Amino acid sequence: MSQNGNRQPPKARSWRDIPQEIEPRRMSRVGRRRLNFALGKTVLMIVALAAVGWGGFEIWQTLQQDPQRLTSVNESRPVEVVDLQTNGVLDDAWLAETLDLAPSAGLMELDLYELRSRLTATGQVRTAVLVREFPATLKVTLEERSPVVRLKAKLNAPEPRTFFVAQDGTVYQGHGYETKLVRSLPWLGGVRLRREAEGFVPLAGIPQLADVLATARGTIPEEFANWRVVSLERLSADGQILVQSSKVPEIIFGVREDFYSQIARLDLILEETSRRTTAPLRSIDLSVGASQVPVALSQPSPAFPSN
Repeated sequence: MSQNGNRQPPKARSWRDIPQEIEPRRMSRVGRRRLNFALGKTVLMIVALAAVGWGGFEIWQTLQQDPQRLTSVNESRPVEVVDLQTNGVLDDAWLAETLDLAPSAGLMELDLYELRSRLTATGQVRTAVLVREFPATLKVTLEERSPVVRLKAKLNAPEPRTFFVAQDGTVYQGHGYETKLVRSLPWLGGVRLRREAEGFVPLAGIPQLADVLATARGTIPEEFANWRVVSLERLSADGQILVQSSKVPEIIFGVREDFYSQIARLDLILEETSRRTTAPLRSIDLSVGASQVPVALSQPSPAFPSN
């Protein structure tokens, strides 16, 4: 046998044996950003877990060495300052009386919801916001209602009491108003008060009445100062608001026309009547429209000849 017969056949070559000189593909900018973000999240999680572990260790150590320390943190200091901020007339004395806080009441022990209910139950306060400010301050911010008219009612009391009515129909007793403001408010008639919880059912028609009063106060202030009584007696049935003035016993406004136009006609009628006659006016009906305004004059009493 020849020598060549002992030789092994050459091994087949694969494509893997071919040397590769191509550089690996570089990572894109987006991929690099994702990788950095993932690394950042991992680092943050590690830091957070370390912080939680350290906090737990500190609490455990405090409990072992000084358990009274945690108790003192949760203890509430008595309220030292009640800071009042309001857009109205209520003062610190009224607030202290209404809140009626115990001298030893702790700041954290206060029931803010119950205290807020005390303030709004008076009716004069529309909204109340109470905030704890550590270490020992209670901050109270009030939004007050403003009165547009006043009324008197007995309500099972021996003497009638004065109440105020806000623009939204809320009836309340009121506190802190100056005498000059109170006397400038007309009296309200033609309504009935009905109890609701600690207050009264809001009166209907007050927003329209408030519009009449505000328009008159702004356009004819001298005449408005003579308005004594306003009534809603005919509002639901006839759509009329009645005004009793010291000059005119009855002025009738209609709710179907804007009040500015009616008050402008009223001003003109009062001026023209004063120029043409000395007879006092008895009634002016502005509710019938601009085409015709019924005006009634008071007839003077007949003079009898002396004997």
